[in-house]
Amino acid sequence: MIDNNPNPGDDELHEMANQYISTASKLIFQDLPHVISQIIEQEIWNKRSHPYKNFGEYALGQSPDGLGITNNDLLWLLRAAMNKSNQHAAHWGDVLGEVDTSVRMLAKEKKIPIRELHRDLTEQDVMSMQLAQENTITYLPSRSKSADGQLLKLRASDPEAYDNVVQGKMKLKEAMPQPTRKKLHPIESVKNKFSSLSKSDREAFLAWLEQERENMV
Repeated sequence: MIDNNPNPGDDELHEMANQYISTASKLIFQDLPHVISQIIEQEIWNKRSHPYKNFGEYALGQSPDGLGITNNDLLWLLRAAMNKSNQHAAHWGDVLGEVDTSVRMLAKEKKIPIRELHRDLTEQDVMSMQLAQENTITYLPSRSKSADGQLLKLRASDPEAYDNVVQGKMKLKEAMPQPTRKKLHPIESVKNKFSSLSKSDREAFLAWLEQERENMV
């Protein structure tokens, strides 16, 4: 056990870092995931003295009956502990839904522009002093272009496809609607290509065009 030395030396700092990394890794990536799996399997949120409607509400619950996930760091910790790509995907989706609603309510209450909320859970930059003073979740998953944002969008737009994704029957990429490519008019395609040509290629193309014009007369 490392002593509580207020002024540790180099070797002691090195030893402390190694110990804490090892301990944190075991807690976050082994012990906590096992506990979260058991909570989900037994649906503990239904059995608290104050029952919650789903795992997401239970995770964000600030009473002794909830998990108290109240800021970005704790939310990241929960995400790291959940096997969201497999059997926990539906429950992670519930967490995202509760987070999005909660953060939008915060923004409305505090008059914080949506653009100042974080698109990424690991984002550290704070865009407003008011937001910096809030020790709360500032991650808005519906703004994210990551799997979190796509999952929320799918949940709202196509519940059947969403269910297929969280049940592992379909990959998220397959379920998302594919963007339709705008068909350009031939002359627009030529214009786009022309603008990307080098000077010499443009001159050669214009010379050819002039020759073609003369042939049409």
